[in-house]
Amino acid sequence: MRRLTGIIAAVAAVTLATACQDGGTTPAPGGSSVSSSITAAPPGSARPSATQPTQQSPGATQPTGNGDPATAGNGKCVDLNSPVVTAALGRLGPNVGGDGFYADSGTDAALGSCPALLWVLAGTPRGTASSPWHVMLFNHAGYLGTATQHWTAYTSVVGSSDRSVRVQYRWLAGQDASCCPSGGPVVVTLTLGSDNHTVTPDRDFPTRATDPNSGSTPPVCPVTQSILLAALKGTDIESRLAKPIELEDQIDCSGDWAMAHSGTHNNTVNRAQVLFHYVGADGGWKPVDLGSALHCTDMGVPADVATKICR
Repeated sequence: MRRLTGIIAAVAAVTLATACQDGGTTPAPGGSSVSSSITAAPPGSARPSATQPTQQSPGATQPTGNGDPATAGNGKCVDLNSPVVTAALGRLGPNVGGDGFYADSGTDAALGSCPALLWVLAGTPRGTASSPWHVMLFNHAGYLGTATQHWTAYTSVVGSSDRSVRVQYRWLAGQDASCCPSGGPVVVTLTLGSDNHTVTPDRDFPTRATDPNSGSTPPVCPVTQSILLAALKGTDIESRLAKPIELEDQIDCSGDWAMAHSGTHNNTVNRAQVLFHYVGADGGWKPVDLGSALHCTDMGVPADVATKICR
């Protein structure tokens, strides 16, 4: 079964790790205060943010002394039951309903081929895709922190390399049922720096994923020709349309979907349907496909919307 994970990402990706984005602290066993220190440079900045000194809690950093990661065990680079992972889970705090998080899955590599940046998905016991999830990050010395300060839903780790982890974000948009988010996807690549401690995202985290309650979704229909023409720029669908590209005056729009027609009524040879989908405030309108007779429901258009715009 495909596991879905979730994490809420901090706006503008200023830092990574629990209580790291705001310089906060996490209580450590014994009442001491542990400062988390994964710091990410904002995308496009001239220099990375400074990494703050860290005091690790017991079990958070336990070098093995034999070259294996602190998270290692049972022949794997990441043992989900290792003391380091267990201690890191304890630092996440209570989950929804007061329960803690559990280690759902993690870096799947055998000892001898361990990447420099390791990850663990922390999930909600008996949860679903919409339940709280965290992505925890580790270097070989131990726990670095969570990928984002707050949990989120509908998020998955979609790939990794030696020094990076790719996290995909999705979110509810419009009238989506909780099972089926249409917002996104947006993939953020988190890369471990040369200091083996700083983690930097390659782009801003999508606001609708990091803060679903940041505001109500504004209506997106009706949509204008100029907006849809701008959405076509630089896409494969633009290259497939006859030039110059013209859209007819009537654009059918319902929910987060719109159907436009290229060409004019007097040019029936090159006339084609162009399907667009609104993927949220961060992504805007995106062209989905074009053709002379598109089967909208095969492309994810809800049946009730398809009857209104796919004619």
